[in-house]
Amino acid sequence: MAHKFISRSCSSVDKGRLSSRFPGWPGLITTLMFLLFLLTLTAGPTPPAAAGQNVRLKFIPELTIGQESGDENFMFGHISYIDVDPDGNIYVTDSKNRQVRIFDRDGRFIRKIIVPEGQGPQELNQISGIAVTPSGLLFINGDRKMIVYDGQGNYLRTFKVDFHVSCIRSAGSEEVIGIGPHEEKILHVFDSEGRLLSSFGEVFEVPKDFEPMKMMPMFGAPLLFSASKDGRVFVLNPHRYQVLVFRNKKLEATVAGSSELYEPLARMGRGFVSTAAIILPAGKSLLVYFEYFKNQERVADLFLGEKQVGSLKLPGELKAIDYQGKLYMVIPGEFPRVTRYSVSE
Repeated sequence: MAHKFISRSCSSVDKGRLSSRFPGWPGLITTLMFLLFLLTLTAGPTPPAAAGQNVRLKFIPELTIGQESGDENFMFGHISYIDVDPDGNIYVTDSKNRQVRIFDRDGRFIRKIIVPEGQGPQELNQISGIAVTPSGLLFINGDRKMIVYDGQGNYLRTFKVDFHVSCIRSAGSEEVIGIGPHEEKILHVFDSEGRLLSSFGEVFEVPKDFEPMKMMPMFGAPLLFSASKDGRVFVLNPHRYQVLVFRNKKLEATVAGSSELYEPLARMGRGFVSTAAIILPAGKSLLVYFEYFKNQERVADLFLGEKQVGSLKLPGELKAIDYQGKLYMVIPGEFPRVTRYSVSE
């Protein structure tokens, strides 16, 4: 299921094929996501020292899932997306092994769902997000279609979407939210049958430099966004450091920030790249974590209300939040691990 990209993920890349031309939006998305994948593997300079270290925010580890040997269900290849249901069950997307693995709140393995590559009803060319509803419905997104499983891991249905949805999230309701420019809106609400219920959020103003390009409309939205289980949705402007906060489909706040890690959408060879971020609350604060190869120290910007109050180092790569406000991060490496943290202010 952001890396420096035009890909979530929200959190969150899968391999694509690099194309020398743009044979339509699906080909463009694949190109962009592949560029992101390359960027995340490229060593970059160390970011500047984090400011605001006097901010009192602590992350207390509670649970770690992942190991180097033994039970293969606990050995991950690449963790791209995480979500959590109301019972505390943890859904981990291993994009390298094309699986969604489910663990209980204590880290015990429950089951896994394999997503083969292909065009079939239970197949996807790439996994670009997951979302779990309060009743336990699991949505898996990719290639203009979504696959739905019930709370016991049984396949229910596959439905197609007639526009590109690059990332999906659950904001604590039975509907799933996807992002992608469509009819001048960027956020779209679907039910489990695949019906488009509503859309909200205006497309972002695209710089004039992109106006001559036929794929310009897609630059009106990022390819990744975030959501918390209290109904809030967080979207980063792909053209300037601005975070939009929605609640109940209405714009609740606009937060402006400053960071040397943020770079607006720009050309890169025959493709484009843009800074992507995971944006989640931590207690009373808001964390903005740029998934970007330059962010080697895993620094997140910290906001209180609508004011940027500093930045701090995270113990891992920020991925998700649960119904109790606990954060889930990935400790990267050859054998990555998922760790749950409670937040102390």
